[in-house]
Amino acid sequence: TGTGIFLVRLLQSGLIQEADLERKYREELHANEIVLLAYYIAAIHIEEAYRGQRGPDSGYEPFKGIVLTDTFNLRQDRTGFPREWLPDNSERVERQQASPIQVIVGNPPWSAWQKSSADENPNVDYPELERRISETYANRSSATNKNSLYDTYKMAIRWASDRIGDEGVVAFVTNGSWIDGHVDSGVRACLADEFNSVYVLNLRGNQRTQGERSRREGGKVFGQGSRAPVAITLLVRKRNADQDGCQIYYHDIGDYLKRDEKLKILENARSMTGIGQWVKIAPDQHHDWVAQRSEEFCNFYALGSKDTKSGSVEDAIFDLFSNGYKSGRDAYTYNYSYQQCAENASRMVNNYQSALSVIRQSTNAFQDVDQIVKHHSSSLRWDSELRDSLLRSKDVTFDEKRVRRVSYRPFVSTNCYMDYALASRKYRIDELFPEPSSENLAICVPGMGSNRPFSVLMVDRVPDLHFLEFGQCFPRYRYSKSDSRQGELVDGGSSRERRDNLTSTAYWNFQRCYVDLSITMDDIFYYIYGILHAPSYRERFAVDLTKEIPRIPMDPEFRAFSEAGRALADIHLGYETCDEFPLDSVASQSLIPQEEYYRLSNRAMRFVDKSKTELRINDYLSLRGIPSSAHQYQVNGRTPLEWFIDRYKVARDKHSGIVNDPNDWFERPEDLVTAIRRIVWVSVETTKIVDSLPEVSTSNYYDYRPVFDIEGEARRGAIAVANSPHAKEDQAFVDAITDTDWGEWNG
Repeated sequence: TGTGIFLVRLLQSGLIQEADLERKYREELHANEIVLLAYYIAAIHIEEAYRGQRGPDSGYEPFKGIVLTDTFNLRQDRTGFPREWLPDNSERVERQQASPIQVIVGNPPWSAWQKSSADENPNVDYPELERRISETYANRSSATNKNSLYDTYKMAIRWASDRIGDEGVVAFVTNGSWIDGHVDSGVRACLADEFNSVYVLNLRGNQRTQGERSRREGGKVFGQGSRAPVAITLLVRKRNADQDGCQIYYHDIGDYLKRDEKLKILENARSMTGIGQWVKIAPDQHHDWVAQRSEEFCNFYALGSKDTKSGSVEDAIFDLFSNGYKSGRDAYTYNYSYQQCAENASRMVNNYQSALSVIRQSTNAFQDVDQIVKHHSSSLRWDSELRDSLLRSKDVTFDEKRVRRVSYRPFVSTNCYMDYALASRKYRIDELFPEPSSENLAICVPGMGSNRPFSVLMVDRVPDLHFLEFGQCFPRYRYSKSDSRQGELVDGGSSRERRDNLTSTAYWNFQRCYVDLSITMDDIFYYIYGILHAPSYRERFAVDLTKEIPRIPMDPEFRAFSEAGRALADIHLGYETCDEFPLDSVASQSLIPQEEYYRLSNRAMRFVDKSKTELRINDYLSLRGIPSSAHQYQVNGRTPLEWFIDRYKVARDKHSGIVNDPNDWFERPEDLVTAIRRIVWVSVETTKIVDSLPEVSTSNYYDYRPVFDIEGEARRGAIAVANSPHAKEDQAFVDAITDTDWGEWNG
């Protein structure tokens, strides 16, 4: 209940008739709070509101409906604090549990998970509530990573939905991400099943977005208190309701509204009926309520699928895909200076080994581990994975050869100490780039549920998990796993075999589609890269691209997109060695050493004017002549130059004190200007190619789905052709391969 404002407003609203007020106050109003100070403030607020409604001459009456407890942990056998500690409190808990609660109102807590195992803010376990979420929301969700379903406000929705029984109302102010989040499809599915009516008022305000979308989201409803979107949700359950299914109503507060404007709309509306036009929602098969995906998109060829990834079936273009590398301790493992990166990693390993030595001497490791972790947190950021390694008594050794050049952010490379034993998650990145010398290319796209406009970028080295927002990487090749112990990097490339990562079924279907045996896997790889850059594709399927892995249409302009994709890849992979855009250097006349002209400080570079034609590097040097086309191409919400500005500044980590100085990245001070000119050239050339791309066909050029088993023989394919809806095209393809040695071609 926080400080009791919801019950105060209820008492002051006039909704409770005077004849009912005393009974309601004494018997039917309940409030829970676990923070002691808030508990006392709430009690005073509610008591004063009640006294005010009864009249100034009424005496003081304590509110016995408030309980000091953690609502999520209330169960039949658990009443919060031991009875002997707070007997009156325990009696209130028991009375509340025995009451038929039918209305639950509030602003439930929003998730605030601990960021490190060394924090003094450990997460609280709610086994019964977590089980209910697993049985319902998680079970109905199609997402792979379902951790966010256990956020506290979703726990509150689950708890309240169960608590009101077979009839009642739940009215909450919550984070609004669940309205259209990919992982929250299970939440939406369950609400539609469990309630007769659902009303959702979307107040927007999502400031985890960027650019135009951020401006459309408008002001933050809670001011500086939150960057997340906010929603008011009313859930209504009626016993024996005479209706078919759940009636879902939705209202969007509107674009570009300031915070005060949103609150004024609520103040004027006063109630549900005054809010304006409610749109009735018909959920689709994916349990999308708003921003529903296109069925047309579902007919395209998936880049990858969980089934293909597990090896059970070939129904996607790529066999293997993986998230980027997640160190879990970036300040300690990433650095522009090779030497500093190695030194930080060495201290980190020594700190871990010191903690390991202590825990091996402990008589009760599970009991002592938290204290040991806290004591050894000065040179190491702990998480649950590293803590588990400690409990398993896993040794870690330092090896400077593990310092590798990686792609940290778009068009931003750096050094990384890559030791999988110290990583939070390596995912399957070791099958893409097992060694620094491993030759490979990977198309990286944002993960599902990204708040930013869709983008794509190719890499030829290990990408970070946030290279693109929780990105997925689709490699041209894959390297078979080595026989080395899990968690170790392999020295040399002889122990791994490089194989094509495009599925043989996809290879066959592309050749079959275009009746062209000359199409290679490289052609298909670059065709995908070209299609994913096409403005018409991104605009038409913008919603779909936030909710699932991209799907690729078979467009008639195969060669045009493939050639464009190859040209874009050359530009993007060569951003550190490409041509320079001719920007003019403007230096001050200050008498300082020349190298100081090129030094970056902890102050970010900045544009001098709104047109962004001039970039001020520091107090002594600017670059002029940046063309407008350099600001058109964006990846992961920023232009390449904006990424450069964001990342190339001297930064000091607050926890460890480690300094990351981008001046150490350049061999010569003047290389900074060269790098900026190249980044601008990349943007300009990318814009030229993207603007020249053909319109992507809005209907699939060809049904890609296989008509026979790729591993079968040619005659089996010919039999299947007879039953194909594309018999004429298929027969032409079979005729084309008649003189081809099938075994060699299939291989």
